[in-house]
Amino acid sequence: MRTEIIAEIAQGYEGNPKLAELLVKGAVVADADSIKVQLVFADELCVKTYPYYNLFKSLEMSDEVWMGLVKRVHEAGKHIYFDVYGDRSLALAQSLGADGVKISTTDFYNLPLIKQAFIDFDTVFISIGGVPIEDIDELMTLYALPKKLTLMHGFQAEPTETNDNNLARIVALHGRYPGVGIGFMDHSLGSGVEAFHLPLVAIGMGVSCIEKHITLDYNLQIEDYISALSVDRFGEFVKTIRAMEPALGSAELSLTSKEVDYKKRAGKVVVASRDLSKGARITERDIAMKRVSTTPSGKYYRQVAPIMGKILSAPIQKDCPFEMEMMQ
Repeated sequence: MRTEIIAEIAQGYEGNPKLAELLVKGAVVADADSIKVQLVFADELCVKTYPYYNLFKSLEMSDEVWMGLVKRVHEAGKHIYFDVYGDRSLALAQSLGADGVKISTTDFYNLPLIKQAFIDFDTVFISIGGVPIEDIDELMTLYALPKKLTLMHGFQAEPTETNDNNLARIVALHGRYPGVGIGFMDHSLGSGVEAFHLPLVAIGMGVSCIEKHITLDYNLQIEDYISALSVDRFGEFVKTIRAMEPALGSAELSLTSKEVDYKKRAGKVVVASRDLSKGARITERDIAMKRVSTTPSGKYYRQVAPIMGKILSAPIQKDCPFEMEMMQ
Protein backbone atom coordinates (compact mmCIF):
# COMPACT_ATOMS: atom_id res chain seq x y z
CA MET A 1 0.00 0.00 0.00
CA ARG A 2 1.30 3.46 -0.90
CA THR A 3 2.15 5.57 2.14
CA GLU A 4 0.95 9.17 2.03
CA ILE A 5 3.87 11.54 2.55
CA ILE A 6 2.79 14.83 4.09
CA ALA A 7 5.13 17.83 3.92
CA GLU A 8 4.51 19.70 7.15
CA ILE A 9 5.09 23.43 6.71
CA ALA A 10 3.59 24.07 10.15
CA GLN A 11 4.50 27.65 11.16
CA GLY A 12 7.54 27.72 8.88
CA TYR A 13 5.91 30.33 6.64
CA GLU A 14 6.29 32.87 9.50
CA GLY A 15 3.28 34.87 8.31
CA ASN A 16 5.11 35.76 5.10
CA PRO A 17 3.08 35.06 1.94
CA LYS A 18 6.19 34.84 -0.22
CA LEU A 19 7.86 32.38 2.14
CA ALA A 20 4.66 30.34 2.28
CA GLU A 21 4.58 30.22 -1.51
CA LEU A 22 8.22 29.10 -1.68
CA LEU A 23 7.61 26.34 0.87
CA VAL A 24 4.57 25.08 -1.05
CA LYS A 25 6.58 25.13 -4.26
CA GLY A 26 9.41 23.24 -2.53
CA ALA A 27 7.03 20.56 -1.23
CA VAL A 28 5.61 20.12 -4.73
CA VAL A 29 9.10 19.89 -6.27
CA ALA A 30 10.07 17.33 -3.59
CA ASP A 31 7.04 15.29 -4.72
CA ALA A 32 5.23 15.11 -1.39
CA ASP A 33 1.71 13.73 -1.75
CA SER A 34 0.21 16.36 0.50
CA ILE A 35 1.08 19.63 2.19
CA LYS A 36 -0.06 20.71 5.64
CA VAL A 37 -0.01 24.19 7.11
CA GLN A 38 -1.10 25.62 10.45
CA LEU A 39 -4.02 27.98 9.79
CA VAL A 40 -3.40 30.31 12.69
CA PHE A 41 -5.59 32.99 14.20
CA ALA A 42 -4.01 34.01 17.48
CA ASP A 43 -7.27 34.60 19.34
CA GLU A 44 -8.33 30.98 18.68
CA LEU A 45 -5.10 29.66 20.14
CA CYS A 46 -4.52 31.65 23.28
CA VAL A 47 -5.30 34.67 25.42
CA LYS A 48 -3.51 37.94 24.77
CA THR A 49 -1.35 37.55 27.87
CA TYR A 50 0.02 34.20 26.67
CA PRO A 51 3.81 34.44 26.12
CA TYR A 52 3.59 33.56 22.42
CA TYR A 53 0.47 35.53 21.53
CA ASN A 54 2.40 38.02 19.42
CA LEU A 55 4.20 35.21 17.58
CA PHE A 56 0.88 33.59 16.73
CA LYS A 57 -0.54 36.97 15.70
CA SER A 58 2.39 37.43 13.31
CA LEU A 59 1.45 34.18 11.52
CA GLU A 60 -1.95 35.45 10.40
CA MET A 61 -2.41 35.97 6.65
CA SER A 62 -5.32 37.15 4.54
CA ASP A 63 -7.93 34.79 3.11
CA GLU A 64 -6.72 35.74 -0.37
CA VAL A 65 -3.21 34.54 0.38
CA TRP A 66 -4.53 31.23 1.69
CA MET A 67 -6.72 30.84 -1.37
CA GLY A 68 -3.70 31.35 -3.61
CA LEU A 69 -1.77 28.65 -1.77
CA VAL A 70 -4.64 26.18 -2.02
CA LYS A 71 -4.96 26.89 -5.73
CA ARG A 72 -1.23 26.31 -6.30
CA VAL A 73 -1.34 23.00 -4.42
CA HIS A 74 -4.38 21.73 -6.29
CA GLU A 75 -2.98 22.79 -9.65
CA ALA A 76 0.04 20.63 -8.86
CA GLY A 77 -2.23 17.63 -8.24
CA LYS A 78 -1.47 17.53 -4.51
CA HIS A 79 -3.62 17.64 -1.38
CA ILE A 80 -3.59 20.39 1.19
CA TYR A 81 -4.55 20.00 4.84
CA PHE A 82 -4.84 22.64 7.54
CA ASP A 83 -4.32 22.48 11.28
CA VAL A 84 -7.37 24.25 12.67
CA TYR A 85 -7.80 25.67 16.15
CA GLY A 86 -11.34 27.03 16.27
CA ASP A 87 -14.51 27.86 14.39
CA ARG A 88 -12.89 30.59 12.28
CA SER A 89 -10.01 28.49 10.95
CA LEU A 90 -12.25 25.46 10.45
CA ALA A 91 -14.79 27.47 8.46
CA LEU A 92 -12.01 29.06 6.40
CA ALA A 93 -10.46 25.67 5.66
CA GLN A 94 -13.82 24.48 4.37
CA SER A 95 -14.42 27.59 2.24
CA LEU A 96 -10.91 27.31 0.78
CA GLY A 97 -11.63 23.77 -0.41
CA ALA A 98 -9.06 22.09 1.82
CA ASP A 99 -8.79 18.33 1.38
CA GLY A 100 -8.86 17.72 5.11
CA VAL A 101 -8.06 19.16 8.52
CA LYS A 102 -5.98 18.17 11.48
CA ILE A 103 -6.84 18.55 15.13
CA SER A 104 -3.64 19.01 17.09
CA THR A 105 -3.01 17.66 20.57
CA THR A 106 -3.71 21.13 21.95
CA ASP A 107 -7.35 20.72 20.85
CA PHE A 108 -7.83 17.04 21.63
CA TYR A 109 -10.40 17.90 24.32
CA ASN A 110 -12.05 20.62 22.22
CA LEU A 111 -15.04 18.43 21.51
CA PRO A 112 -17.21 21.03 19.72
CA LEU A 113 -14.36 21.66 17.25
CA ILE A 114 -13.80 17.94 16.69
CA LYS A 115 -17.51 17.28 16.25
CA GLN A 116 -17.82 20.02 13.63
CA ALA A 117 -14.65 18.87 11.84
CA PHE A 118 -16.15 15.38 11.58
CA ILE A 119 -19.25 16.92 10.00
CA ASP A 120 -17.47 19.27 7.62
CA PHE A 121 -14.69 17.01 6.34
CA ASP A 122 -14.39 13.43 5.15
CA THR A 123 -10.66 13.46 5.96
CA VAL A 124 -9.60 14.33 9.51
CA PHE A 125 -6.31 13.79 11.28
CA ILE A 126 -6.11 13.87 15.08
CA SER A 127 -2.83 14.13 16.93
CA ILE A 128 -2.76 11.80 19.94
CA GLY A 129 0.69 12.63 21.28
CA GLY A 130 0.57 12.81 25.05
CA VAL A 131 -3.10 11.76 25.22
CA PRO A 132 -4.02 8.89 27.63
CA ILE A 133 -5.34 5.83 25.82
CA GLU A 134 -8.63 5.82 27.76
CA ASP A 135 -9.34 9.34 26.46
CA ILE A 136 -8.75 8.20 22.89
CA ASP A 137 -11.10 5.27 23.53
CA GLU A 138 -13.79 7.67 24.69
CA LEU A 139 -13.40 9.97 21.69
CA MET A 140 -13.86 7.04 19.31
CA THR A 141 -17.35 6.46 20.75
CA LEU A 142 -18.65 10.03 20.99
CA TYR A 143 -19.48 10.90 17.38
CA ALA A 144 -19.99 9.35 13.98
CA LEU A 145 -16.48 9.11 12.58
CA PRO A 146 -15.57 10.75 9.26
CA LYS A 147 -14.98 8.64 6.17
CA LYS A 148 -11.21 8.80 6.66
CA LEU A 149 -9.99 9.30 10.22
CA THR A 150 -6.28 9.02 10.98
CA LEU A 151 -4.80 9.05 14.47
CA MET A 152 -1.34 10.61 14.37
CA HIS A 153 1.28 9.07 16.65
CA GLY A 154 4.27 11.14 17.75
CA PHE A 155 5.17 14.32 19.59
CA GLN A 156 7.58 17.24 19.30
CA ALA A 157 10.46 17.49 21.78
CA GLU A 158 12.62 19.68 19.50
CA PRO A 159 13.90 17.19 18.51
CA THR A 160 12.31 13.95 19.70
CA GLU A 161 14.99 11.43 20.68
CA THR A 162 14.98 8.07 18.89
CA ASN A 163 14.13 6.03 21.99
CA ASP A 164 11.15 8.27 22.79
CA ASN A 165 9.19 7.38 19.64
CA ASN A 166 7.67 4.10 20.87
CA LEU A 167 6.86 2.98 17.35
CA ALA A 168 5.65 -0.38 18.66
CA ARG A 169 2.50 1.46 19.75
CA ILE A 170 1.54 1.74 16.08
CA VAL A 171 0.76 -1.98 15.97
CA ALA A 172 -1.18 -1.73 19.24
CA LEU A 173 -3.20 1.21 17.92
CA HIS A 174 -4.07 -0.73 14.76
CA GLY A 175 -5.38 -3.58 16.88
CA ARG A 176 -7.32 -1.29 19.18
CA TYR A 177 -8.95 0.83 16.46
CA PRO A 178 -9.61 -1.33 13.41
CA GLY A 179 -10.72 0.64 10.39
CA VAL A 180 -9.00 3.82 11.60
CA GLY A 181 -5.78 4.96 9.95
CA ILE A 182 -2.63 5.36 12.03
CA GLY A 183 -0.02 7.89 10.98
CA PHE A 184 3.40 8.89 12.27
CA MET A 185 4.58 12.44 12.94
CA ASP A 186 8.36 12.24 12.84
CA HIS A 187 10.04 14.97 14.88
CA SER A 188 13.60 13.63 14.84
CA LEU A 189 16.46 16.01 14.09
CA GLY A 190 16.05 17.11 10.50
CA SER A 191 19.79 17.01 9.82
CA GLY A 192 20.25 13.47 11.19
CA VAL A 193 19.98 10.03 9.60
CA GLU A 194 17.06 9.23 11.91
CA ALA A 195 14.92 11.55 9.80
CA PHE A 196 15.07 8.89 7.08
CA HIS A 197 15.28 5.75 9.21
CA LEU A 198 12.44 6.28 11.68
CA PRO A 199 9.73 6.80 9.03
CA LEU A 200 10.87 3.62 7.28
CA VAL A 201 10.46 1.69 10.53
CA ALA A 202 7.02 3.24 11.01
CA ILE A 203 6.00 2.22 7.49
CA GLY A 204 6.99 -1.33 8.35
CA MET A 205 4.67 -1.04 11.36
CA GLY A 206 1.77 -0.26 9.03
CA VAL A 207 1.24 3.50 9.13
CA SER A 208 -0.91 4.98 6.38
CA CYS A 209 0.91 8.32 6.33
CA ILE A 210 4.15 9.99 7.36
CA GLU A 211 4.21 13.64 8.37
CA LYS A 212 7.62 15.32 8.14
CA HIS A 213 8.52 19.00 8.44
CA ILE A 214 9.93 20.80 5.41
CA THR A 215 12.06 23.95 5.30
CA LEU A 216 13.77 25.91 2.56
CA ASP A 217 17.26 25.55 4.02
CA TYR A 218 18.09 23.98 7.37
CA ASN A 219 20.87 26.50 8.00
CA LEU A 220 18.46 29.44 7.71
CA GLN A 221 16.79 28.27 10.94
CA ILE A 222 13.31 29.32 9.81
CA GLU A 223 10.52 28.68 12.33
CA ASP A 224 9.96 24.92 12.95
CA TYR A 225 13.27 24.05 11.24
CA ILE A 226 14.64 21.70 13.94
CA SER A 227 12.77 18.61 12.73
CA ALA A 228 12.57 19.73 9.13
CA LEU A 229 14.20 18.49 5.94
CA SER A 230 15.44 20.97 3.38
CA VAL A 231 13.68 20.79 0.02
CA ASP A 232 16.52 18.77 -1.55
CA ARG A 233 16.64 16.34 1.37
CA PHE A 234 12.87 16.04 1.37
CA GLY A 235 13.06 15.01 -2.27
CA GLU A 236 15.57 12.29 -1.36
CA PHE A 237 13.33 11.31 1.56
CA VAL A 238 10.41 10.75 -0.81
CA LYS A 239 12.56 8.77 -3.25
CA THR A 240 13.88 6.58 -0.43
CA ILE A 241 10.40 5.74 0.81
CA ARG A 242 9.11 5.01 -2.69
CA ALA A 243 12.12 2.76 -3.35
CA MET A 244 11.64 0.79 -0.11
CA GLU A 245 7.84 0.52 -0.04
CA PRO A 246 7.71 -2.44 -2.46
CA ALA A 247 9.65 -4.48 0.09
CA LEU A 248 6.49 -4.65 2.21
CA GLY A 249 4.81 -6.74 -0.46
CA SER A 250 1.65 -8.54 0.49
CA ALA A 251 0.43 -10.17 3.71
CA GLU A 252 -0.92 -13.03 1.58
CA LEU A 253 0.78 -16.23 2.80
CA SER A 254 0.68 -18.17 -0.46
CA LEU A 255 4.10 -18.44 -2.10
CA THR A 256 5.14 -16.45 -5.15
CA SER A 257 6.56 -18.22 -8.20
CA LYS A 258 10.03 -16.90 -7.36
CA GLU A 259 9.81 -18.35 -3.85
CA VAL A 260 8.73 -21.71 -5.25
CA ASP A 261 11.63 -21.69 -7.71
CA TYR A 262 14.06 -20.77 -4.92
CA LYS A 263 12.90 -23.67 -2.74
CA LYS A 264 13.28 -26.06 -5.66
CA ARG A 265 16.86 -24.91 -6.25
CA ALA A 266 17.89 -24.81 -2.61
CA GLY A 267 15.93 -27.74 -1.19
CA LYS A 268 17.29 -31.16 -0.37
CA VAL A 269 15.82 -34.42 -1.66
CA VAL A 270 15.79 -37.95 -0.23
CA VAL A 271 18.88 -39.99 -1.25
CA ALA A 272 20.18 -43.42 -0.35
CA SER A 273 22.56 -43.35 2.60
CA ARG A 274 24.19 -46.57 1.33
CA ASP A 275 23.98 -48.99 -1.61
CA LEU A 276 20.64 -50.80 -1.58
CA SER A 277 19.47 -53.88 -3.50
CA LYS A 278 16.25 -54.43 -5.39
CA GLY A 279 13.53 -55.61 -3.00
CA ALA A 280 14.94 -53.75 0.02
CA ARG A 281 12.34 -52.25 2.35
CA ILE A 282 13.29 -48.64 3.13
CA THR A 283 14.03 -47.81 6.75
CA GLU A 284 15.26 -44.66 8.42
CA ARG A 285 18.89 -45.84 8.31
CA ASP A 286 18.69 -46.19 4.50
CA ILE A 287 17.98 -42.51 3.76
CA ALA A 288 19.58 -39.08 3.95
CA MET A 289 18.59 -35.57 2.87
CA LYS A 290 20.99 -33.88 0.45
CA ARG A 291 21.11 -31.43 -2.42
CA VAL A 292 21.69 -33.15 -5.75
CA SER A 293 21.04 -30.49 -8.38
CA THR A 294 20.10 -26.85 -8.87
CA THR A 295 17.18 -28.12 -11.00
CA PRO A 296 16.07 -31.34 -9.26
CA SER A 297 13.54 -33.53 -10.99
CA GLY A 298 9.92 -33.52 -9.90
CA LYS A 299 10.25 -37.31 -9.63
CA TYR A 300 12.45 -37.00 -6.53
CA TYR A 301 11.10 -37.20 -3.00
CA ARG A 302 11.36 -33.98 -1.01
CA GLN A 303 9.96 -35.45 2.19
CA VAL A 304 10.87 -38.57 4.11
CA ALA A 305 7.45 -39.84 5.20
CA PRO A 306 6.15 -40.97 1.75
CA ILE A 307 9.15 -43.27 1.20
CA MET A 308 9.32 -45.00 4.58
CA GLY A 309 8.45 -48.73 4.39
CA LYS A 310 8.35 -48.76 0.58
CA ILE A 311 10.08 -51.58 -1.37
CA LEU A 312 12.67 -50.88 -4.04
CA SER A 313 11.84 -52.13 -7.51
CA ALA A 314 15.43 -51.48 -8.63
CA PRO A 315 18.83 -51.25 -6.95
CA ILE A 316 20.18 -47.82 -5.95
CA GLN A 317 23.63 -46.58 -5.13
CA LYS A 318 24.69 -44.40 -2.22
CA ASP A 319 23.86 -40.67 -2.66
CA CYS A 320 21.51 -41.31 -5.57
CA PRO A 321 18.06 -39.78 -5.19
CA PHE A 322 15.07 -42.04 -4.79
CA GLU A 323 12.63 -41.72 -7.68
CA MET A 324 8.93 -42.37 -7.43
CA GLU A 325 8.98 -44.95 -10.23
CA MET A 326 11.40 -47.21 -8.34
CA MET A 327 9.08 -47.64 -5.34
CA GLN A 328 6.48 -50.38 -4.73
